[in-house]
Order: sequence, then C-alpha cells, then structure tokens
Amino acid sequence: MIMQPAAISPPPLLEITLPDGRPVATHCRENTEIAYGEIFTDRIYEMYGVEIADGDTIFDVGANVGLCVMWCNDRLTRGVVHAFEPIPATFAALERNVSRHNHLDVRLHAAGASNRTGETEFTFYPLTSTSSSMYPDESPEAHADSNRFIRADLRRRIGPLFGLVPGRLAEAWAESIRRRYQRAERVTCRLVRLSDVIDEEGVTRIDLLKIDVEGAEFDCLAGIEPRHWPLVRQAIIEVHEGDEACARMDRLLAEQGFHTQRFQQAPAVFSRHWLIYARRP
Repeated sequence: MIMQPAAISPPPLLEITLPDGRPVATHCRENTEIAYGEIFTDRIYEMYGVEIADGDTIFDVGANVGLCVMWCNDRLTRGVVHAFEPIPATFAALERNVSRHNHLDVRLHAAGASNRTGETEFTFYPLTSTSSSMYPDESPEAHADSNRFIRADLRRRIGPLFGLVPGRLAEAWAESIRRRYQRAERVTCRLVRLSDVIDEEGVTRIDLLKIDVEGAEFDCLAGIEPRHWPLVRQAIIEVHEGDEACARMDRLLAEQGFHTQRFQQAPAVFSRHWLIYARRP
C-alpha cells in the first residue's frame, strides 16, 4: 500500500541520464549523481568480500530512487529484491525506475523498516532525498559536515580557481547552498518490521541485507526477531554517530555470528559516517 499524505505536494520528477547512458527519474540530479558514483564507480557494495550470485535474495532497506536495485540487475540474471522506501515522492521515482530497468523479481515496499509497525513523521529533503530521515541530524557536527562536503564539491567542480575565493566568502557560499538543499518537509510514512515482511513474503534466506536509513539503523535491526537472524548471510549497514555507534553495531552483529569490517568513504568530510560490512565466517 502506498501512503500519500494529503498535505504534501510532491516535487516534480526529473528525468536525468546517468553516466552509463541510462535514464532515471529523480527529484534531485546532484544527489542521484553522487549516489551513482558511490555504487557504480566506487563499488561500495562490492568490498570486503561481499558477493551476490544468481538466485540470491536481497533486502534493500532505504532504496531511495532505485540505484541499488539497478546494481542488482547488472549482476544477476535471476533473483529477488525487496526494496523499502518510506517517502512517497521518492517511492514514485523508485517505482518508475524499477519499471524500466529491471528483469528480477523486485517487490516494492512503500514503508520504512523499524522496530514497530504503524505510521510516523519523516523529514523529507526534496533536493537531497538520500538524507531524508525519521531522525534528522540537526547537530552542529552535522551542519559542519554538510558545509565541508559542499566546499569539497565546489573545489572539485571549479578546480584551482576555488582556492582564490576568500575563506569567509567560501563559507558563506557553502552555507547558502546548504540551506537551499536542506529545505525540508514533514511527511507521514508507514513503518514495518522486517520480521513481519519475512513471514508475510515467505522469505527463507537473505543473501544481502543492505541498510541505509539515515540514523534509524538500530531501529531497523530491532525489527528482526532472533529466529530470523540465521537467514541473513551478509549485510552492509551505514552507521551514523561515529565510533561509539560503530562499536555498538559491531557488538550487535558479532552476537549474531558475523565478522565485521568498517569502511569510511570520506573521513575528512563525513567524519561520523561509516559503512559496516558483515559476513558469516
């Protein structure tokens, strides 16, 4: 069931062309291009021994516009993908992209994965949809991370000339861009527990559990009952809030029989964001 809050008018979908020539629908060109680079150029889902093969079942929790689903399609001739996306406007882009870039058995869930069922409010950023969250990070540290990322992106786009911009002006420029891209709306979204989906869909194995839910990763995992953890073979989980949260995640996964490794994509920019790769020995 797709739940559309009546008070919100979703921004129009844009059609952009990815570097590999494929058209996709999105609300935010730059955001989608960054995600494409992470998945298809940096290959963040293919590190530390993580592998998928024909016949596998993948849970894509935090699917956004569907780039991970496309990555699965590039690597598998057959398989099942359960893709979860709670934000209605983003789910519309996911539906469109899956309808034209897919030969797998993809099952779309218009919901966020949590430790409970029902509804809750999310903060939706139309121009940076991958940051949309149940728990938006409005801390000074997050603010500083965003500005560092923007300055790094300006330096990449402009080149050496960016070094000629006075520091105070560069900071003001970055802050102006941050405010534009982090304009937010509140939307009501549906929540599900992963164990309920496993039971309802008759899932017998999860070969890769990918979780990118912007601060709700522990809630998401709390929705997996002990009887279902043995079904999970591999996981890739984005963790927020730095070393303490990573240590907590390592302990949680070790208790379920996983070996874990950490990776930080941009420590100079997002110092508190990590990916944790978990595999059974």
